Amino acid sequence: ERKQKMSPVCTEHPILDLTVLIEMYGDDSRETIHNALSGFMQSAPKYINTILDASAIQQLAALASAAHSLKSIAALIGANQLAEICRQLEESARMAEWQRLASVLQTLPESWLRLQQQLGEQLQQLERSDG
Repeated sequence: ERKQKMSPVCTEHPILDLTVLIEMYGDDSRETIHNALSGFMQSAPKYINTILDASAIQQLAALASAAHSLKSIAALIGANQLAEICRQLEESARMAEWQRLASVLQTLPESWLRLQQQLGEQLQQLERSDG
């Protein structure tokens, strides 16, 4: 009787999991974390824009490529939710599954916004603490 439509994105993925970043770099220093997060904040918007632009003009190869790149850098810093969205976008684009692609694309702006907020807060905390 209770048929709820599941969101196409797994919201159980944390938005930002710094343990992934720390394990990846093998270093939990403020400087390392700050550099990785700020580097991601600088490069990610380029990929987000490419994904949105490519979807608007139905360039599946460009969309899949940008989603693949963003998935990789998101996974490196522990942005698991965004990485999962990108994985689904890449897969949908490669298989030309337009309906699924459109559905997953709708989740991208909100997830990106929430990630930016968390990254901003994290960077502020890192800048405030003196070690």
